Amino acid sequence: MLACPHCGAGTSERATTCEHCGTELLQKACPRCLQRTFVGHTHCPSCGAELDLAATGAVHPELACPRCDRPLRGRLVGDVVIDECGACLGLFLDHVAIRRVIEDRAQDRATTLLGALPKHEVTTRVQPGQRMYVKCPRCRDVMNRRLFAAGTGVVVDVCRAHGTFFDAGELPAIIEFVQSGGLAEAARKELAATRDQLSREREQLHGMPALTSTFDSPTVTAGGALIDLLFALID
Repeated sequence: MLACPHCGAGTSERATTCEHCGTELLQKACPRCLQRTFVGHTHCPSCGAELDLAATGAVHPELACPRCDRPLRGRLVGDVVIDECGACLGLFLDHVAIRRVIEDRAQDRATTLLGALPKHEVTTRVQPGQRMYVKCPRCRDVMNRRLFAAGTGVVVDVCRAHGTFFDAGELPAIIEFVQSGGLAEAARKELAATRDQLSREREQLHGMPALTSTFDSPTVTAGGALIDLLFALID
């Protein structure tokens, strides 16, 4: 079952028109996994790859490794497409591929990818002569460096528009972190910290009755109501 690229309604992969909105459906094959998709989709519904990228296994001279400038090579692992550098072992995944790995509750996809990647020591320090900030292989804009999640100890390079670059060993380390429940624990700690911060601010605002009644301060009243609302949503 595929989705109409115009209205999103489910439709047979052999349909020529959408039964919901009547849009003509033109088929094409994903250049990476060769599964059927419709013209108008930006990502393959089967492997998640961006449909304007070259076929799996092909070297992309137009996609240079952000770390060492060597051409990247596409590889299909299960239903996830990765672009890897044969020299420095860096990996570039688009946002769809990353989401598929991280949100894999059964962990089958993550385990398959983990088994296909070589183990490598992870370091957060930039090596002598190595560039600190690297460019996205798709748009060539400088990517943002950020901690993947609290507790991982892994700093990755992220392009908001196209994906994330992982140095050698970083993606396996992240997958193991997610599989061990680390991501859920990091989210729980972040939520607890937010609750504590809101609780402190609520106590400070509600502890100012004289200011509110004397000056009828709308700022204090509205601020207290907003924090109460946020606190209720978290609960």
